[in-house]
Amino acid sequence: MRRFAIIGGGKIGRRLADLATSVPGWTLVATHRRGDDLRALIATNPELVFECASRAALAELAPPLLRAGIDVVPLSLTALCDRAVERELIAAAEAGPGRLEIPPGAMATLEALSAAREDELHGVVYRQVKSPAMWKTTPARGFADLDAIAARMVFAAGNVREVADRFPDNLNTAVGVALAGLGLDATRIELIADPAIHATEHELDVDAGPGSYRLRVGGRAVGTGDPVDYSTFGLLRILRRRSARLVI
Repeated sequence: MRRFAIIGGGKIGRRLADLATSVPGWTLVATHRRGDDLRALIATNPELVFECASRAALAELAPPLLRAGIDVVPLSLTALCDRAVERELIAAAEAGPGRLEIPPGAMATLEALSAAREDELHGVVYRQVKSPAMWKTTPARGFADLDAIAARMVFAAGNVREVADRFPDNLNTAVGVALAGLGLDATRIELIADPAIHATEHELDVDAGPGSYRLRVGGRAVGTGDPVDYSTFGLLRILRRRSARLVI
């Protein structure tokens, strides 16, 4: 059996642990939580580790895991808005022997975007759309009078580095898009409040030489208040691709 571990015991980490039991050939050997000794995780000899915890956990734990030859799949990508953290993580990945593998998050796929870099990638705009009520649980309260929004409205815009840094728990997908494309400083982002929607939506506009495209991905609202999106399923796909004989 091939071995993997999870950092973080939150909703995504727990969902991944539950669903990964359906992936043949893999076994979960450790779940690392705040305060645990990282050496104990490394001693379980996982092939890869899914980081599902926090920006601080990614910045602290990823470099030693990579140096230990363990691949890291990070979800808390807004950590890379800090230029020092970005430099350290990329340097650690380049030095290896472990690899840093960026998942698509709620965007579902980054393959067309990364393929566009092989020719001419001119512009990328990522948009995250929520209802005003959903934005109230985020730092958006400091950007707009959310109660006064009656129709779809952009309330914040800029490059991914500056905007995502202000929304550390909400814009990890935006950073993944930026890493797949033009980088955090050249990728544009718009945050949109729309009273007509009931689940988070992600939109991507790409202007590229091989062919420009627009992608829209919706979420699925559930009664528990825990929205189900593509983030967890993208992680499961990483496990399946690593063991598949027919790789898609």
